[in-house]
Amino acid sequence: MTNENNKSGKVGVPQLTHLQYAVLDVLRTDEMSGKGMRKCLSERGIKKSGPAFYQMMARLEEAKLVEGWYVQEIVEGQIIKERRYRIIANGIRAMQRTEQFYNRTPNPVGLTPSFA
Repeated sequence: MTNENNKSGKVGVPQLTHLQYAVLDVLRTDEMSGKGMRKCLSERGIKKSGPAFYQMMARLEEAKLVEGWYVQEIVEGQIIKERRYRIIANGIRAMQRTEQFYNRTPNPVGLTPSFA
């Protein structure tokens, strides 16, 4: 995921979707379980099925934006494996580039509202 300035000095379009940015934002301050992340995202109005959520997280791991691992717990005699995630340096940089784009670009897509 690169985001280089073009020859005119403008910041290129960010590589993160709004959903990817929201996921990274949830992880910005601390590591979290997949279950906890889904709850936080749901509180922001973002609802994904379990399989869709974990597929998205696998893509973020492949893109080297987050790191995931399993933690085993014993709950009522049952071994439970819980997936946990943390944002890594590439993910933080991708968020910063996205923030720079939106903070420096008053009308990022260059559209004039139809009511103007």
